[in-house]
Amino acid sequence: MEQPHRSSYRLISADGHVVEPGDIFTSRVPAKYKDVVVRIESTPKGDAYVGGELPEPMPFGWFACAGKAPEDMHQWIRWDEVRPGAYDGKSRAAELDADGIDAEVLFPGPLHRVIASAADPELHTAMVVAYNDWLSEFCSHAPDRLGGVLMLPNRGVAGAISEFHRVIERPGFVGALLSAYPHGSLEIDDDDDPLWAALEESGKPLIIHVGLIETAERSFVRGGAKKLPGTGHFYDTPKRMLEFIFNGVFDRHPDLHVVLAEVDCGWIPYFEDQADDNFLRHARADLRDHTLQMTPGEYMRRHFSATFITDPYAVRNRDRIGVKRMMWSNDYPHITSDWPYSWKTINATFANVPDEERHLILAGNAQRIFGFGESR
Repeated sequence: MEQPHRSSYRLISADGHVVEPGDIFTSRVPAKYKDVVVRIESTPKGDAYVGGELPEPMPFGWFACAGKAPEDMHQWIRWDEVRPGAYDGKSRAAELDADGIDAEVLFPGPLHRVIASAADPELHTAMVVAYNDWLSEFCSHAPDRLGGVLMLPNRGVAGAISEFHRVIERPGFVGALLSAYPHGSLEIDDDDDPLWAALEESGKPLIIHVGLIETAERSFVRGGAKKLPGTGHFYDTPKRMLEFIFNGVFDRHPDLHVVLAEVDCGWIPYFEDQADDNFLRHARADLRDHTLQMTPGEYMRRHFSATFITDPYAVRNRDRIGVKRMMWSNDYPHITSDWPYSWKTINATFANVPDEERHLILAGNAQRIFGFGESR
């Protein structure tokens, strides 16, 4: 018997992740690619993703260590140590229950960069299709609780639109993930407009998770920025906000909404103030484009929302940021997650927040933006 969709939510994680199983591609891509796509193999150190364009075996322990004691959090693990909810939708619903979470927005896991940056356009598209089909099956176990974010291909606008329309109306899908601009680069272009129009018409948000991804060989970088992961998650976001604004995307598509996932919120008022101040100063010097209908900050407040894991500064300054733009997440099953004790952190952070504002940040905004509770 089909279960009714729930309409009441107390806690929604606006950013959770899967951990892709080893056969996600080998069981789904065309036969000619089965021997070259990424898979999981055992190494002396532990299990790892291998093959494809990976320069070396890629472990996945930090992507799957939520709930472990600190001394047991290791990058190199075996696949049987990964919690089933990371790769099985039925088990994921039970793991949400263990943390007191009603619903979750689901993003890719370790293989996001592998898929987004594949050099062969046909292989890239085949992996995107395989991932989206797998995620659709994952979310079908509880479409009122598991909100899948489909991955958009980035080897041509027509292909991105085609894949968007192919899967967006499937039960459980709540938005579309932009890994690189659909025409195939990291610089926005007017050619991308048909995709923005399709998103606007659907009412689904466009989502950028942390930042856009370099294509092909420059994708797999090491060192520097990786020394303390997470501290610079917002560094790419300001550039993308300005690209959308100054390219006139929101003037042409006034109902398009963009979610900036896992970038925190505390920096937003500072950047809005600086953007507006510089915009107006350059206006006096007649050095700016006068076609914008609003200041950059006004566009940001109307068209962008953001998610955070722990950001006490943002919660304290929520009035300045905009309570209706903030969404909490637990980042399960990554190393940063407090699962299964998320409520302890939430109650400490939100101790002095009025109930109505608390509800918006913890559930109401995500329910509205992603459509949880609607017949999807």
